[in-house]
Amino acid sequence: MRFDDNTPFSHTPRCSQGPVGTVRTPDGQVKTVMLTAAHCFEVDDKTVRPETFTPVRVNGRVEYPRLGTVDAQRIPFEIQGELFDFYRIIDEPDWSFVRLDPGVSGSGASTSRDERGSAPSPEVAITGVKDYRDLRGDELISFDNAGQPICKDGIRTGRSCGRQLFRTQNFVWHVGLSYKPGDSGGINYDPRTGEAIGLSVIGYGPFGNSQQVDRAIEDAYGIPDSQVNAAFTPAPPAERADFAPLREELTRAKAENPPAAPAPAPAPTPAPTPRERLDQAVGSAQADAARFAGEAQQIPGAQNPAAAAQDLAGRASAAAQHHAEEIGAAVGGLLPRP
Repeated sequence: MRFDDNTPFSHTPRCSQGPVGTVRTPDGQVKTVMLTAAHCFEVDDKTVRPETFTPVRVNGRVEYPRLGTVDAQRIPFEIQGELFDFYRIIDEPDWSFVRLDPGVSGSGASTSRDERGSAPSPEVAITGVKDYRDLRGDELISFDNAGQPICKDGIRTGRSCGRQLFRTQNFVWHVGLSYKPGDSGGINYDPRTGEAIGLSVIGYGPFGNSQQVDRAIEDAYGIPDSQVNAAFTPAPPAERADFAPLREELTRAKAENPPAAPAPAPAPTPAPTPRERLDQAVGSAQADAARFAGEAQQIPGAQNPAAAAQDLAGRASAAAQHHAEEIGAAVGGLLPRP
């Protein structure tokens, strides 16, 4: 991902790759897509381009060929101020589909190296998607997956495996995967079957949750429950590019892409002239006078007119004293000095 400005790659968001494959939409479209986490494109208050790039070693340098652009992305819940919103907040979807550019191919095998560049984890072919039964009605949590294994790959911590605990409508909750920033969006899979389970989202020490891949495909492309595998076909395992591990990439990127030059400091605002100071002081006094006059007209209709009048008188007196001092100082600036 890259910020929508001149910020170099060494200062842009980084996430991991989720499942890659072909999706067939109900209206007949066929798209080659890669999944990742939506929050990778929602960084603080900065706008992130809806594009993805990848760090590849080329002739001793790190280059960033573009992979594609966002094709579909989650829509955050609108909070309604209801008790049910708490559940919706912790179960808010977090998926983004990147449509790969023509000529870009992806591997359907899951593997990773950690940030230090350790040996890559053994490749695991992704065979399909774990298509969980959607929760219905008042069913907020299901334990039908409790105890089942789950593994993940990510650019920060590499591979780790654990156990599923339970699931909500959008997330599988688990223990043992231990995500760190940068692992977000990475594939979570069932080591027994090779089915894609989810995308790494948030870690709370040994606990964490992953966005269910089946729910993401259903919501993004209007696929009915239980029909995800008829609509999505994982890419076959393929040879991978020579990707730079995170630490190496950052070290080289910072050397090759120095921080953007800071914007020049704005020119100092010239101090107002004595005449401008007087005009400002008089204008401020007139504005307060008009405001207090408007409040005075409302006093007869107040619940306690006497108290309202007393309050207004106190505030008007203080304002008058303040404006008198301001105007006096401004007038003094206009007078010739002895």
